Order: sequence, then structure tokens, then C-alpha cells
Amino acid sequence: MRTTLLWVLTLTAAAIAAAVGGGWLPLSKAKADTVAASNAQGTGAPSQMQALLATPQARDYRQRQQFQRDAQRFFRDARNLGPVARSQRAQVLERKIDAYENAGELSAGETMLLRVGLIQATVVDPAEQAAQVEALAQRYRAEAARRNAQWQNQQQRDPRFRDYKQRERDVVAEVLAMQRIPGGLSRDEYLRQRLQAEREQAYR
Repeated sequence: MRTTLLWVLTLTAAAIAAAVGGGWLPLSKAKADTVAASNAQGTGAPSQMQALLATPQARDYRQRQQFQRDAQRFFRDARNLGPVARSQRAQVLERKIDAYENAGELSAGETMLLRVGLIQATVVDPAEQAAQVEALAQRYRAEAARRNAQWQNQQQRDPRFRDYKQRERDVVAEVLAMQRIPGGLSRDEYLRQRLQAEREQAYR
């Protein structure tokens, strides 16, 4: 188990190093109009540009850019910082990660990558790193299971979903009983197309 966790840590370190080196860290895409407003310097009337840059969307986009730059700098410089400075900057970054995750601006995968990077940057002992990464993985697995159960429960209460599941059983039985598949398709491909059509019909 420990060997596997250390291997995961190594891969994550390489991924973060590549991300920092390439000038990128995972962040949800800003809305196209916000990006255009922030990058459209020199075009249009000054008053229009100022109005665009003053919108909440533009401010949020600039804040996300600053968060990305802060994260890049921290992961780049962490090994050269003293313990106190490294811990303080890590705490600031962690609070920002919490805020963006709670606001839905970072996916679970993106957030976990960043949090593993924080563990690697602030925890010296490899065994403790592995333990913290394992605890983090368990936390996200439990959250994923909870969300999946919630989604399944919502789906089960949706009459369209119940109707589709009944049609799904009927279509599967029908296709499995067919001696010849139309259109020269494989049985799997034909079944996939039939089920796709049923889903589209159910949720129209």
C-alpha cells in the first residue's frame, strides 16, 4: 500500500511540475464573454471597456487568474521557502482552494490535485505524506459515493427515468433475441443506438 501511495505522490509531483512549467493549473473555464472583456484591451470605446472590466464576471475572472498565478508561484518556490513562510502561504492557498471548490469553480479532480500538491510541499516525511494523501483519497471517494447515491435517488423519483429503465429492459431483450442485426451493425453498436434513441425520446 505504501509503495503504491508513494508512486501516486511521484506521479502527482510530475503532473504539478509539468503544469507549473507550462504556465497552467487546472481551473474551470471562465465564461467566453468575461474572457473577451478582459482580453479586449485597445478595442472599443474606453468607457465601454471600463464598464466591461467593472462587471462582476470580469472581476471574478481576474481573481481566478490571480489565484492561478499564486498557486503556480507557490508550487514553484515552495522548496526554497522557510518552514514558516511555506506554511503561511500554503494556508492562504488552501483557503482559496476551499472557496473555489465550495463555489463549484474547481472539480473534485482538480481540487485533489492541488491538495496533494500542498501536502507534498508542506509535509517532509514521505510516510506522513502517504498517510495524508490516502486520507484525502478516502475523503473524496466517500464524497463521490454520497453524490452518486443522491443522484440515483433523484433519478429514481423521476417518472421519465423510470419509463426509460423499463424501455431499456425491453430493448435489451428484443435486441438480444434478434437473429439478424439491421444495417450490418454489430449487436453492441445496434443496441447502443437503440438505447440512445430511447434516452432522447424519454427526455424530450
